[in-house]
Amino acid sequence: MNAYITKLNGMVGPTQYMQHMIANIAHPLGFREMGIYHFNANTEKSEQLHARIDGIIAGMQPGDIVVCQFHTWNGLRYERTLVEHIKAYHGRVVIFIHSLEALMIKSSRFMLGETIELYNQAEALIVPSYEMKKFLLDSGIRAGMKFIVQEMWDYITQISFPREPEFRKEIYCTGGLPQETVDDWNYEIPLNLYSATAKGRNVHNFGEFKADESFITLSEGGFGLEWYSDEYAYQYMRYGNSFSLSRYLSAGIPVIVPEGISCQKLIEENHLGIIAGSLDEAVKIIESMSESEYKNYVQHIQKFAPALRNGYYTKKCLIDSVQALFREDIGKAFEQRKDIYEVGDYEFLSTSLKPSYGGNLALSWNLKGKPDGFLIYDTVGNLIDETENSYQHYMLIKGDKEAGLVVKAYVNTQKGKMIVAKSESIYLEEKFCGSPLVSIVIPAYNAQVGIVRSIDTVLAQTFADLEIVVVNDGSTDHTQDILDWYVHNYPNITVIHQENKGVQAARNAGILRAKGEYTGFVDSDDMIRPDMVEKLYTSAVENQCDIAMTSAYQITSRGYDPIMQYAVKENMAIVAPESLQTYISGGHAMPAVWNKLYRTSLIKEHLFPLIRYEDEAWTPYVLSYADRICYRNDLSYEYDRSTCTGSLVDQWAGKSKEEVFQDHKRSILFYLEHGNPERLGLLKELAKRELNSFAKAMQYAGYQELRKQIEDRE
Repeated sequence: MNAYITKLNGMVGPTQYMQHMIANIAHPLGFREMGIYHFNANTEKSEQLHARIDGIIAGMQPGDIVVCQFHTWNGLRYERTLVEHIKAYHGRVVIFIHSLEALMIKSSRFMLGETIELYNQAEALIVPSYEMKKFLLDSGIRAGMKFIVQEMWDYITQISFPREPEFRKEIYCTGGLPQETVDDWNYEIPLNLYSATAKGRNVHNFGEFKADESFITLSEGGFGLEWYSDEYAYQYMRYGNSFSLSRYLSAGIPVIVPEGISCQKLIEENHLGIIAGSLDEAVKIIESMSESEYKNYVQHIQKFAPALRNGYYTKKCLIDSVQALFREDIGKAFEQRKDIYEVGDYEFLSTSLKPSYGGNLALSWNLKGKPDGFLIYDTVGNLIDETENSYQHYMLIKGDKEAGLVVKAYVNTQKGKMIVAKSESIYLEEKFCGSPLVSIVIPAYNAQVGIVRSIDTVLAQTFADLEIVVVNDGSTDHTQDILDWYVHNYPNITVIHQENKGVQAARNAGILRAKGEYTGFVDSDDMIRPDMVEKLYTSAVENQCDIAMTSAYQITSRGYDPIMQYAVKENMAIVAPESLQTYISGGHAMPAVWNKLYRTSLIKEHLFPLIRYEDEAWTPYVLSYADRICYRNDLSYEYDRSTCTGSLVDQWAGKSKEEVFQDHKRSILFYLEHGNPERLGLLKELAKRELNSFAKAMQYAGYQELRKQIEDRE
């Protein structure tokens, strides 16, 4: 019996490099090479294709094993023909899956069925991760298939490492990043890029990655960043393995990776780097890291990296795949996954079902724990809907208003979806508040796309004594029709119709109408979690605070990123100077008004200025007049940038640098001139910090000139 491994030629880039590396690791194990040339196989006639493949496998004997590295990038037709010919000559097939196009790219989902048929011709599959294994089983892989899980790429190198990496607060990136992330890089931590255009502040372009020279540079110290450029790249990281990630570890430096990637558990348990929900979070961890903490990472990596440098992950996969063809106890599909789920970690804390616009029902829920998705059933047991979004807490349902619903949370296992929590039966509610203790103001201008969702999530709050004040700021679409429906059906909703005056005037109109003890703001394209108001109100009252605030998620096409997180003790009163100092140090993330509840009497006396960048002007202005502030890191507000269009940021994007500067100037001068005189020193510190940041980002002299004017006033 002989063992073969396919090897792709004629294709420049990392795909060919990885296939060559695996083939080179396989040679000392006794594998023979089966060369495949990259070409446009779709244009080749069938008889020519059959002849070509017969030539490739000519040396194979019955009973020989062939490990096929897929993709060949010659197309499914080519790969299917190759496997058919190997089996026709009584060869045994193992498929080494590098990536799965039908999973990674939505537009290629139509190929999934044909791809599964191809994989089912193999006796064993080498897959990148347990997540990929689960996905394939859910997608139709036949019973009895044997799986070998790769877990991580090797990165072969013969370079010796005379010393361990130095403690450097700088980041290297050899993979992809969104261009806007590079352009907007304003951190003090340097970003060193390979094969990218460096435009942002503190971004350095190192040019194309060169195998030995660049690898030595990495090994000298710092951190390796493996992030995603778009939602498809993140999808790949969830199911596949990153080659760049292994490059950093092989070089001996700690990695920075996003939450949710396939090898997260391996990185955590072996202390190989930082798992972060956002780049903001990653940078803050590095900024606060000590040299001893960095050396601890390095010491763990020094124990781990030799396995990658010598190809042991690949060797294990290849040996196990061959053994799996001769043994019944290796690689079985029903093998239990490593993850252990405790049902007690999941619990539905609240549910709500209310009438929504358009004849729909608004279903909301609040779950303790983070599952993989939710299933919606009627009380008879029929599946109504489902979502794979583990963050979701709201859904519009078409159905009988008299019928009930049940929400079930699930996690994915090798055997399928496992239910970890089940709600009680949920029926339509029509209870409304009495005298409001909290008012929520929603400014709306041409908001027909998102306003239903925003109002529904406020109506779903677990806090009963709540009023909603929506200010229709001269909308010309169907916003008014939607709001008229809500006013007719919900007595705790008030709508103010006014001519278009801007979001600042709309918020002011809502403040003046608010009757609650506390008032909060929700933008018309955002959402709030079902318990946000209750938690913030309780915290504000218990701590006798003027402002209570929460952290938030920013939702983009790439997923959910935590923002607005503060390095302060939770649910405790913070005196205003301390809060302003946190704001100055950069903990605010952005000058948002919407992640807070404010004492209504405070903001009735301090309304929004009628200028652009009103958030930037008003937030420090109001903070300066507050005496006590409290914070909860509950991620209760959802700032949705995934679907919205026509925002103020979009409208300002075409302005000149001078126009943008003038807007910033008006905002800064507003809080300096109108803020609390007793806290003017702190406001000046904030102004100078912001002007420094703007000057570096915008490359416009006016910011430094204004900064000097502020200093001269002192």
